[in-house]
Amino acid sequence: MAQKRNRSIFNTFGQLSSSLIWMGENKSRPAYIRYLITLFLVLAATGLKLYFKQTIGISSPYLLYFGIVCLSAILSGIGPAIFAAFFSAFLADYLFIPPLDTIELLPKDLVKTIIFLCECSLITLLSSGVTVAYRQIRQNQLLFKAMIEKGTEGIVLTDADNKRIYVSQSIERIIGYTADEFIDMPPWALAHPDELPEMIRDMAELKKHPGKNISFVHRIKHKNGDWVWLENSITNLLEDEAVKAIVANFYNVSERILMEQKKDDFISIASHELKTPVTSLKASLQLLDNVKNDPSSPIIAKLVTQANRSTEKITSLIEQLLDAGRVNQRELHLNKTNFRITELMETCCTDIRLSGKRELVLNGNKNIIVWADEVRIEQVITNLVNNAVKYAPESDTIYLGAEVAGGMAKVSVRDTGPGIEADKMAHLFERYYRAGQPAYHNSGLGLGLYISSEIIKKHGGTIGVESESGKGATFWFMLPLYESKNSE
Repeated sequence: MAQKRNRSIFNTFGQLSSSLIWMGENKSRPAYIRYLITLFLVLAATGLKLYFKQTIGISSPYLLYFGIVCLSAILSGIGPAIFAAFFSAFLADYLFIPPLDTIELLPKDLVKTIIFLCECSLITLLSSGVTVAYRQIRQNQLLFKAMIEKGTEGIVLTDADNKRIYVSQSIERIIGYTADEFIDMPPWALAHPDELPEMIRDMAELKKHPGKNISFVHRIKHKNGDWVWLENSITNLLEDEAVKAIVANFYNVSERILMEQKKDDFISIASHELKTPVTSLKASLQLLDNVKNDPSSPIIAKLVTQANRSTEKITSLIEQLLDAGRVNQRELHLNKTNFRITELMETCCTDIRLSGKRELVLNGNKNIIVWADEVRIEQVITNLVNNAVKYAPESDTIYLGAEVAGGMAKVSVRDTGPGIEADKMAHLFERYYRAGQPAYHNSGLGLGLYISSEIIKKHGGTIGVESESGKGATFWFMLPLYESKNSE
C-alpha cells in the first residue's frame, strides 16, 4: 500500500513538474512566479530523493539538485538558479548529510558543499549564456523564416538534376500555386514557350560555373492562366556545403514591365503627335516664304491660319506634358476662388461651339457655387468634352450637367456614342492609357483623363465614369461647395 502511494506521489510530482517547466519557459512572467516554480522544483526533487532513500536506500546529498539548478538556469534565469543552488545545499545538509536535522557540516562535507555551490554557479553562468545564445538563434531563425515566407520575394532551391528541393510559401502570392503544388511540377512546366530554349541553355551554362550568378526577366504562367513577368536572380551554390543547390530569387515585375511598355508606347505616340503639327507648320512657313514678295496673294491668310492652328496644337501637347510632369513632382498648385460652376460651363470649349459640329446642352442647377481653381476646372471640363468628341464621333449633342449630390457639386459630361467596354473603364484615368475604338483614329497623348483625375483629387473631390455598350458614356466629377470658411 505504501509503495503504491509512493508511486502515486511520484507520478503527481512528475505531472506538476512538467506543467511548471512549460510555464517557466515564458521569461516574460513576473519574477515571483519564476521563483515559485524553482522552489516547487527543488521541493519536488527533495520528495523524490526521500522516496529513493526510503525505497532503495540511495541518499546521495546532491542527487537531482544539480539538474534542478541547470533546469532553473535554462528556464528561469540566473537569479532563480542561484536560489535553487543555495536552497538545495541547505536541504542536502539538513536531510541527507549526517548529523541529520541540523546544519552542522564536517570539514569534508563542507568542502563538498562548497564544490557543489561553485559547480552550480559555473553551470548557471554557462547555461544562462547558452540559453541566451539559443534564444537569439531561434529568434533569428523565426525572423528569417518570416521574411522568406511572408515577403514579396519567391525562393526556390533546385538540385543538380533540376529537381526542386525547397519552395517558399510566398510563391503562392506570385504565381497562384502553393509551395506543395509547385515543388512537384516538372522544371519548365510553366515557362513561356518563346523563352524556354534560352532559359534551358542559360541554366546548363550556369551549372558549369560554381558560384556564378545570372539575372533575367521572363514570363511564367499564373494559376489563373495569365502570363506574369518575373525578375529572376539565380546563383549556383551546388558546391556550397551549407546549401548544395541552385538558388533562385524572383519577384513579380508585371506592373513595372507594363509601365515600361506604356512609356515606350507613349514616346512613340508623343513623337507622332508632335511631328504632325510641326510638319504642317513647316509646310505653311515654306509656302509663306514662297509668296512673301506678293503680299496681296489670297493664300497668305489661309497659310497664317493653318500655321496658328499648328502652333496651338503644339502648345496644347506641350502643356499636357508639363502638367503630367507637375503631377508626378507634386507641383500642381491650385488658386482657389468661389465661382458659379454653370457660368464656367457655358463659356468653356469655345472652339467646339464655334465649329458648329457639336451642340453643347447645359442642364441642371445653375446656382451652384464651388470653391476651386477656375482655370484648372475649365481644363477638366474641356478635357471631358474633347474626350466625348473624340470617342463619340457620331454624337451630335453633348450634355453638360450640374447638381448637388452628397453635399458636393457634381458636374457631368454625357455623350450618346458607342459607350465604353467594361474592362476598359477601370483603366481610363491611368497615365498613358488610350481607349481607342477600332472604327476611327484617335489622336492624343493619353494624358488628358489622367491629368483631370489628379486635378480633381487635388481639390479633394472624386472623378468617375458610367457607361453601357451602345448607350454612350457619362464622365462626372465632384467638387466642394463654397462655404465662407473655405476662403478664410
